[in-house]
Amino acid sequence: MSFSDKYSKVFKYLLPSPFTIAVILSIVTFFIALFFTNSEGKSSVSYTFHLLKYWEEGIWNSSALVFAMQMMLMLVLGHVLALSKPIDNVLSILVKQCTSTAKSAALVTFLTVFVSLFNWGLGLIFGAIFARKIGDYAQKNNFKINYPLIGAAGYSGLMVWHGGLSGSSLSKVAEPNHLKEMMNGLLPTTQIDLLPERISYWETVGSTMNISIMFLVLTILPLAMYFVGKKSSTQHIE
Repeated sequence: MSFSDKYSKVFKYLLPSPFTIAVILSIVTFFIALFFTNSEGKSSVSYTFHLLKYWEEGIWNSSALVFAMQMMLMLVLGHVLALSKPIDNVLSILVKQCTSTAKSAALVTFLTVFVSLFNWGLGLIFGAIFARKIGDYAQKNNFKINYPLIGAAGYSGLMVWHGGLSGSSLSKVAEPNHLKEMMNGLLPTTQIDLLPERISYWETVGSTMNISIMFLVLTILPLAMYFVGKKSSTQHIE
């Protein structure tokens, strides 16, 4: 067993699911807050209950629940769309063009980034499904590819997460009064009054800077993956 296989096996054993990671991060954050933020000098027991109260209020905060539901729908609906019959038909046509590692890596990267500009949840699942289809196609037609590189290309869409239409921060600041409500209690009233009521998509996604960056990512990243694929080693998919 290679080093990478051993590393992957240990990692999957220790962190079997994203929920486990979320629980561990919550516990770590709790202890960091317990040991480093007790500026009022309260006893450890008293401050522990205060932190647990803050955590509970944060979990059931109405604004946070709305945001969590929005993000869940973004991922779930994107997942459903990626698994739909029309998308499957498109992938079945495109996969026939993937006859080498270089071409496959470039095409997966370009399409994943492009799709992620519309919905990062769709791009995430789309890239993974496309990479898997290429692996099946290579195995069926008995030609060699660098499958790990194709898999990495399938996650490239996350590079434009907040540059596209589904970026969470962009969608929130586009809501009326979101900025002012978010800063309430954190900034003086005089400074909150100076904040804009909303920041539209034209000022974020549609800005010249963002469009230029997205164009460069769509151009340079697939080319980079193509040349990496040219120089990478290949193997038959078992």
